[in-house]
Amino acid sequence: MKKTKKHLIFFFILVCIVSLLGCNRTRIIDKISIVHVFGFDQADNGELVGTALFPQYTKSKSSDQIEYLEEQASSSVLFVPKMAAHTSTPVELSKIRVLLFGKKYAEAGIQDMVDRFMTTPQLGTNIHIAVSTHSARETLNTFKKEKSLTLADRIEHNMQGQSLPTMNLHVFLNHFYGEGMDAYVPMINIDEKDMVSVEGMGVFKGDKFKLQLDSEQTALFSILEDYRSQATFKIPLDERNRSEIIIIKAFRSKSKWDWNPKKKQMNLRLQLEMTMSQHPRKYNLEKVQEINKIKKLIGTNLEKGIRDLLLTFKEYEVDPLGIGNIVRSKDRNWDEASFYQLYPTLPIHVDVNLQIIHSGLES
Repeated sequence: MKKTKKHLIFFFILVCIVSLLGCNRTRIIDKISIVHVFGFDQADNGELVGTALFPQYTKSKSSDQIEYLEEQASSSVLFVPKMAAHTSTPVELSKIRVLLFGKKYAEAGIQDMVDRFMTTPQLGTNIHIAVSTHSARETLNTFKKEKSLTLADRIEHNMQGQSLPTMNLHVFLNHFYGEGMDAYVPMINIDEKDMVSVEGMGVFKGDKFKLQLDSEQTALFSILEDYRSQATFKIPLDERNRSEIIIIKAFRSKSKWDWNPKKKQMNLRLQLEMTMSQHPRKYNLEKVQEINKIKKLIGTNLEKGIRDLLLTFKEYEVDPLGIGNIVRSKDRNWDEASFYQLYPTLPIHVDVNLQIIHSGLES
């Protein structure tokens, strides 16, 4: 009797599992158009221009498998039905890997797009948000010519082994909606070889694109924001002599911010471990004195670069490092409006403690 009861329970559980699995919608990959990259621009008449790249699995291997679609609409929610009119399969947004904003559109403000599109539950938080120095339309057209859908991989490569800090939709939304901080994104460019490249990063103030950082500024930002940064720095000692340079690579960093409420001053202490792959021959790194000399040169150069970067942030009144949020966590009376009135003249003392953990690979 007990055996029969166990069998009935097992059969009941099996039926439930099969029934639940049957509720899932089956999406066959070659019967849907899976958008990988979606771009947004502002049309001359004020409407939105949406562009999309997706693989065409129904075509033969010998044909161009990258499809490009472009539509103009008054609202982002109209893009999918308008694009679906030109495809033989339903347009699927849940696998988007990159959302790309044209720079002009980003400068005008992206609040509506963030509210209506980027918070949809279809999108995962690991997708990448980026701004293109050209229009998104131009960039995606150029990318299509490369017959590649690796834009997300290029962005991730620059985060893992180059100079970009870790960024995704989750980080973007946290900085976009958070108090005392501003959102930042990677920049996408079309270079002189007519190829798409990841170059530097951009900073928003509110919902408007405000500042573009070059590769050197981005590398400095990365070591302040991301302890895993592997940014590489070239420090020239003599502009006329190409051999008089030091090349270092970040290994690990730790930033500590201290707020002095009486002096209204911020102190930054940066613990930095770096490797050195090239140095002038005149320095003998077997001698402690020579190592100390070169450490001092590097430290002075990095401190100056960081101070200049912080001055740039204050000049443009952007706060991608979240200094306002740091002060907010230490001051119960913190007020966002009052703090950012003070921010452009806020004294920030920078102290870099550098440790060289490996050197002498090349001289």
